[in-house]
Amino acid sequence: MKVTKLPKLPVVEPVETTAAAELRVSNLNASYKETSILHDINLSLLQGEFVCLCGPNGAGKSTLLSVMAGVQDAALKVTGEVRWLSARSPTGEVAERSRSTDGASEPEMEQTSVNLQKLPRRDAARIIAYLQQNEYSEWDFTVHDYVLQGRYAHAQSGFFGRFGPANYTAADNAVVDGVLADLSLQQFANRTIHTLSGGEFQKVRLARALAQTPKFLLLDEPAANLDYVFEPHLMQLLSDTAHSKNIGILAAVHDINLAALYADKIILLPPARTSANSETSANSETSASSRNSVLSGSPSDIMNTDNLKYTFGVDFECREIKSFQSLQ
Repeated sequence: MKVTKLPKLPVVEPVETTAAAELRVSNLNASYKETSILHDINLSLLQGEFVCLCGPNGAGKSTLLSVMAGVQDAALKVTGEVRWLSARSPTGEVAERSRSTDGASEPEMEQTSVNLQKLPRRDAARIIAYLQQNEYSEWDFTVHDYVLQGRYAHAQSGFFGRFGPANYTAADNAVVDGVLADLSLQQFANRTIHTLSGGEFQKVRLARALAQTPKFLLLDEPAANLDYVFEPHLMQLLSDTAHSKNIGILAAVHDINLAALYADKIILLPPARTSANSETSANSETSASSRNSVLSGSPSDIMNTDNLKYTFGVDFECREIKSFQSLQ
């Protein structure tokens, strides 16, 4: 199997921020009864970066994303932590503050660490937005109303209380209008979602997630069932969105060539295995250690034959193409 390393297309420069927020997964294990799905996963996602999660079918990509989003199957046994690290806390009550210094001459810095697994769902939804693989709505909403649902975590509840109907405001509608404009979807605002093509509906789903104004966006195979013209368009859109909106985006994708072209970083997820029977790569800097079964790095560092064979179990041939014309 061949993987082509393509030069990057021009992208929007990342937004500078004084305090980079991070979504960190630590020592994460997940299993159904005796079947291990995820084994000792450690990774991080920074705001403003676009990261692709690649691995074979059954490796646990969907499970990992669902656990990070806090919407995993109730039958799944999970250990480990998913934390949001930032300079400030959204709730205060569950924040655990720690002070540390890198040296005597450095000023003392304060960092907030929030365990997202302990946050109420509505509070967590203000930090993480999640798009599952497949979705179908029985209700034929207009595109505007469908995207407006992304504002639920921020909207005021009605007389039913916290879990009652949301009272959307003019500010919520303004956010929706802005997202539709950013994704060039204004002309679809009054269309109903059942009249959209697969690619159009995928962009509308992305718009709903962005309407949450999350700090991190998790996508499970966003390019699934899309044609070869729309796939690179979507990947470019995700890359530009991560950089221009300062959102950390982690997307599970199967096309490793597209991942190499558009991602700032790639995470390779092999099937679950213990250190006793795992076969490590020859590249010591990006190989899995006895405590970490994922391989992570920039496309140029991570996309080599050893790492790809370790992850997918088949031989690869890597080539770099000097020139590339994007699909318009």
